[in-house]
Amino acid sequence: MQKRFALKDLLLPYVVTVVVIFIIQDATFFFFFAYLALVSLVFLIGHRIKDINVCFLAIIAIMPVLYENIIFTSGLISLDSTDDNRLLQNSIIFGAHLVKELLILVPLTYRVELTKKLFPKHKIRYTFADSILPWLCIITAAMSFFALIENYFRNAKGYDITFFFYAFEITGYLNYSAVCGILVVLAFLTYRDAYDFRQPSLKSPSRK
Repeated sequence: MQKRFALKDLLLPYVVTVVVIFIIQDATFFFFFAYLALVSLVFLIGHRIKDINVCFLAIIAIMPVLYENIIFTSGLISLDSTDDNRLLQNSIIFGAHLVKELLILVPLTYRVELTKKLFPKHKIRYTFADSILPWLCIITAAMSFFALIENYFRNAKGYDITFFFYAFEITGYLNYSAVCGILVVLAFLTYRDAYDFRQPSLKSPSRK
């Protein structure tokens, strides 16, 4: 049987193209603005259908962006380095990223248990996002760790190795894009199940 073309077949190449454009243009502000807008929309959808699972995951997804803005954008940790302090400064930068991933990994791993304790009256369920997001976090933590080790060999030992250094920013974009995509799909599926394919109304359904 011949497969029929569907719009969803273009989703992956479209997302990849958009991410590549952001990277080429170095449009960090617009990228994170779009990320926050989509994750906030996911949170609002979860709130609309009263699904605490979607809302909690959206809150966790916003945490790393807030962390980076507090640490780096505010100037608390400078992203600039010179030949004299490159080893130390890069170690601080990659170390801060590693700490961020480890801090996010804990609530992601124990998301269901934490939600049950914080919101015992709500319906708590394990979603497909709960099995994927921790692994994404582990991958980015590994990237930060290897970039930290590579930084030592490059700036302390003089080895000309820059693989993780140049791949660090790209994998960061891809990670945020993957997280955003997973949450959007989760919100869509939860929304669909909540309304059983019906368009929701602001009015309460009439009872017979």
